[in-house]
Amino acid sequence: MPVALLVSFCVTYAIRERLLCMITAAGFVRPNYRGEAIPLGAGIIFFVSALITVALLDLFRPESPRSLAPLFLFSIGGATCLGLIDDFWGTRDATGLTGHFKALWAGRLTTGAVKAIGGGLIAIIVGVQLYPGNWARIIDSSLIIALSVNLVNLFDLRPGRAGKIFILACAVILPPALGRPEAVMMVIILGSVLAYLGADLKARAMMGDAGSNTLGMVVGVTAAAALDGYFRIAYLALLVLIHIITEKYSLTSIISGNVLLNYLDMLGREKD
Repeated sequence: MPVALLVSFCVTYAIRERLLCMITAAGFVRPNYRGEAIPLGAGIIFFVSALITVALLDLFRPESPRSLAPLFLFSIGGATCLGLIDDFWGTRDATGLTGHFKALWAGRLTTGAVKAIGGGLIAIIVGVQLYPGNWARIIDSSLIIALSVNLVNLFDLRPGRAGKIFILACAVILPPALGRPEAVMMVIILGSVLAYLGADLKARAMMGDAGSNTLGMVVGVTAAAALDGYFRIAYLALLVLIHIITEKYSLTSIISGNVLLNYLDMLGREKD
């Protein structure tokens, strides 16, 4: 796994500036808090880097565990695509899962609803592939994946915040997953996040939903594949609790009102 982490970090670092320049040249930019136009949807770098890294590992380390690589690449590729749809055409007239599904019930399709439905279908497909015939595990895996994707999206409101949540999730999920193929894929994305995060923290790029969707998908698929017993129940319960809280309260307000959380949130970020 250290090799996977190093290769992914180097690949992402090597292509980061070129990819950001490509997005900027295409005019797909948004103003940051300083009013500077910066590239949006930069989170596609996680999927691109994962493709390159997996190809390199397969070519030069064919003995490395990779049985779940196609499933991970399918899931994060789909997540990236759905995120880009929201980055390109999304509006903020409907927010939260409740808001998007209320709009859908009223006959209006939003990009958030497309993202939620598409992500849910990917979650079901992954659950079936992980636990064929085990309906209880398919259902809870689908919930874990879908809610994990939305969790990272909920945090992606300030520079670097989604990346930090992903790193925290790695610290929680990787220990019980060590030695398993799904851990390798999570480590690959972790290396990519570490190489990209500096640009996000400095508000030089926005990962957008293309990035937060992908990070959430990796967290969800890894948790669904690796966690068991009480760890699995506790993780799913935590996801549900956070979603209930965020339907009523602002995450940013909660974070800014707590000294420790606010310190971690601001760590590495330039002051507004």
